[in-house]
Amino acid sequence: MAGRPRKIAEEFQAFSTAEAILLAAERICGEEGLSAVKLREIARRVGIEPASIYNHYKGLDGVLSAVVVQALDIRAANLEMPDGLTPREQIRLLCLRDTQFLSDRKGIARMVLQDFAEVHDGKPNAFDLHEKRIVEILDVESAILAQLFDTPPARPRLGQIAMVRGNMIITLLAQRWMNGWDTGDADIKQIAELASAFILGLPGEMENT
Repeated sequence: MAGRPRKIAEEFQAFSTAEAILLAAERICGEEGLSAVKLREIARRVGIEPASIYNHYKGLDGVLSAVVVQALDIRAANLEMPDGLTPREQIRLLCLRDTQFLSDRKGIARMVLQDFAEVHDGKPNAFDLHEKRIVEILDVESAILAQLFDTPPARPRLGQIAMVRGNMIITLLAQRWMNGWDTGDADIKQIAELASAFILGLPGEMENT
């Protein structure tokens, strides 16, 4: 529940105000869902006046847009692979990186889940505003996926496979969260291995259909 703003909360004192606003918004989403992310509640958690948020972002839409940009930056970094890895090794590493990231950033995972669950009524949301960047990231992953196939599927199909892989990780994490279970290192590894197995089994499955 929103209350009187106080001095900067201790948990945010190591961050700039702009960073603290994004972190608070993400935490609220992770704990209570996207509908609970309000400027007043963000301000209360950080310890600032709600109006102060406008010094850094253009309202709530601006805050959520910046959260998405931050997540996409990390998503793009996860696709940067060390030299010498085979395509199969790259997929395994990508699944592990993404699972770790989404496990650590529950608010991002819940934003993605809601984005896929909601009916888009023509009003762009925080993800829609960055569609071009999302497509660029999917193109990079599609290039990795294409190396697994003797005859790679068309780019749209590879993009769909990439999206399913990501959604699979989020769904498996959400299943644990809904049951009140923690997600430790062993759970993260298991979820990553399941997502990897799904992708790595596709070439043979698709050749047999």
